Amino acid sequence: MRFVTYDRGGQRRLGAIFEGEVVDLPDAVGHPAFPTTLEGLVSRSRGTVLDAARTALDRDDVFDWRVKRPRVLTPLFPASLLSPGSLDVERRVMGPEQQVPWPAGAAWLEYEPKVAAVLGLETSSDEPFDPARHVFGYTLVSDWQARDASGAPVLHADGVPIAIGPCVVTADEVDPQVMYLQVTIDGNEVAKGNLNGTARSLYRTIEAASRAAPLGRGDALALNPFGQAPSELWPGAEVVLSAEGIGTLRNAIAR
Repeated sequence: MRFVTYDRGGQRRLGAIFEGEVVDLPDAVGHPAFPTTLEGLVSRSRGTVLDAARTALDRDDVFDWRVKRPRVLTPLFPASLLSPGSLDVERRVMGPEQQVPWPAGAAWLEYEPKVAAVLGLETSSDEPFDPARHVFGYTLVSDWQARDASGAPVLHADGVPIAIGPCVVTADEVDPQVMYLQVTIDGNEVAKGNLNGTARSLYRTIEAASRAAPLGRGDALALNPFGQAPSELWPGAEVVLSAEGIGTLRNAIAR
């Protein structure tokens, strides 16, 4: 299943992508206890909650709950987002199609595309990490870091916002080792390929992190699948990160 979050009357609301349409999932399920946000769904992803979602999407009347002209938001605000090499600051999170503000003091931005695994079950040093059990799903992350004229990082209290989206696809619907990704900047392709060993590296990173401290439902870990140096971005650049099964995460840099 592919889960999104959309704006319903100014509130974040859980949706599912079905045959290219956004369906209001809580309404489709029709049970008052069903989660209305993706964060709530992830935190309760064991038991019958996902079964109820699948059943609703399999019904003949599923399009009765189709959302007309949905404004898709950040699908998920992770409880924490860990990524090796990123600055150790709390980062703001933005969604697809949102504009990345140009940070004060920056001469350029460095860009890294990443794939994130979202956990749906707690991990700890006492229980070995098992992707089939612990990973709820996968999403895309666009990560930026500001540099000054000397090339040194521009430090701000909350850094440059991270973009996440456009959806979270459940782990049973995608094989991350063969997932194909593409990155374009201003229409020019700068990277492409499948994850290959990056998926295994991601799993090893999660396992190592869980040995250092317990990880909880809704925590996410992200890695750059490409070995090349980060791309340099300037005001007005448009970055598009796409992946099979997940979709397209598009953001423009403010002028």
